[in-house]
Amino acid sequence: MPETNPVAATIPASEPLTGALSRREAMLLMGAAGAAACSGPAVAQAPEFAPYDSLGWSPKPHPDAGRYFVIDGVAHCYNHAPENRRIRRAAGNTLDTSYAYHRWSTPARWRLSAGQYNRDWQPEEVMDLMFLESHTDMIVMHSTPLYASFFDGLVSNEKGAYLKNRYPDRVLWYGAIDLVDDPRLVMAKIDQLVQQGADGIKTYPVGVNQITNQVGGTIRLDEEKRTFPIFEHMQKRGVRHVAVHKLVGFTGPETPAFGIDDFYRAAAAFPELTFHLVHAGWLMMEETAELMRARPNVTAVLEGPMLWTIYDRPAFDRMMAVMLTKMDLDRVIYASTSPNQHPYWIVNQFFDWQPPEGSGLKISVADKAKILGGNLARYHGIDVAARRERLAKDAFSTWQARHGLREPYSVQRASGPSRPA
Repeated sequence: MPETNPVAATIPASEPLTGALSRREAMLLMGAAGAAACSGPAVAQAPEFAPYDSLGWSPKPHPDAGRYFVIDGVAHCYNHAPENRRIRRAAGNTLDTSYAYHRWSTPARWRLSAGQYNRDWQPEEVMDLMFLESHTDMIVMHSTPLYASFFDGLVSNEKGAYLKNRYPDRVLWYGAIDLVDDPRLVMAKIDQLVQQGADGIKTYPVGVNQITNQVGGTIRLDEEKRTFPIFEHMQKRGVRHVAVHKLVGFTGPETPAFGIDDFYRAAAAFPELTFHLVHAGWLMMEETAELMRARPNVTAVLEGPMLWTIYDRPAFDRMMAVMLTKMDLDRVIYASTSPNQHPYWIVNQFFDWQPPEGSGLKISVADKAKILGGNLARYHGIDVAARRERLAKDAFSTWQARHGLREPYSVQRASGPSRPA
């Protein structure tokens, strides 16, 4: 583990994007499937969102840091390198969009350049970033099956398996399957992932022809002849968690696979599986609340909307108003999608968040504790007190105790991907 805190170079306040995207286009393009599902020319000038001016950084712990046990519900170890792009234009659209979110969510002093961002992120540097530079205790590493755009799926199963087995106290891992593939191959992949230590499965409901920019294959979760045998196989192999990319990429009836109505029959048919609705809060809040009331084995994973605490607080306030009044907070899960966006500010902003004055809403310490990690700890059978005790003795905690928090993206900004000695 590193014994010094490298002083990082300052990054200019603005870095040009390689394409211009409207906010709606950005929302639709986030994720490879979303990128391929959308069409139309880019607008002449992209609107700029930026972190609130009050955001800063300190090596000292946040006052509430010890109060919460934080499990990041979605983290990724990306491969943004140019040589990983199977269809360069489609992959480039995806990376342009994710880099835009990085800009909107990162204060200028700590922002990565496009070159520092678009490369093959290594497992060890992601671990250092998460656990030396933020108040994160554990992560759920999500691999992704975006093979149409990226040779290794963008976040490879190999990286996920490595992290799970190298850092079992810090990492839960959801291995990726291509749900639209031949079911026999999907089941074989599930067998492999279980053998490698996966704690759950991550999938997308759509395949895309990246050359024609048309949806090449979609699948619903409630297809009795196609998906139900796969879920049955998961249960036989001891899998209990299925995370599904939804909502991001949804534009209406033309993209039904990104909708959420197929959760109803699937969740009812497999009550022992927990279905994690990834990107909950992005769209269709009332429909999500209704679904969760009807199906107790569906959760809301806030990958994406957690960024609104940084650059769009009114949107976050509106989402939380629905969650506080119409959802079971025992099934709401914090997620950062780090290292695209740095967890330091996302976690700290939620530590500080309170409903707007005059709203009549309240959120307690217990509510935040559930969202930030308590719910995932319960789902995965983690004794928080015992896990805290173990983690306090590991190399990450020992380094933080000695040096304080390391500056965000310090290694990436100073010297690229190599790990400090």
